[in-house]
Amino acid sequence: MPATICIAPSAGALYPIETYVVVQQVDDLEPGIYHFNVSDFELDLLQTGDHSDEIVPAFLNQHFLGAAPLVFVWTAVYRRNMAKYGDRGLRYIFLDAGHICQNLLLAAAATGYGACPVAAFFDSDLNSLLEVDGEEETSIYAASVGEV
Repeated sequence: MPATICIAPSAGALYPIETYVVVQQVDDLEPGIYHFNVSDFELDLLQTGDHSDEIVPAFLNQHFLGAAPLVFVWTAVYRRNMAKYGDRGLRYIFLDAGHICQNLLLAAAATGYGACPVAAFFDSDLNSLLEVDGEEETSIYAASVGEV
């Protein structure tokens, strides 16, 4: 059997989670909103510019998110799991997001940075910022990454 690397487990290998990164202060990376393109293993720039003025109110005025160099936002494409697992698929979606966030926390710690998971946000504001519809794809979790 060929060896495979599993970065994060996903129920039924359906991978319903999409990763967006709000880049605010990173050397050699233009500020903006990026989407992680899994098939090409790269970040696709969706919107340029500093979005800290939109981030803070979207996250219930938690100002540390506006100052963080990176804010990861995970969205769920519900249909990927629900089509196979029905209502139980919702449980798997949130487990997947937790696994991914935990990996980010471990990677941040291993490289000398800190990370803070955040689930307190206004769904519609964050969805609007990411330009996702909030129905087929919606924001479910986030984490800031920065200096400890």
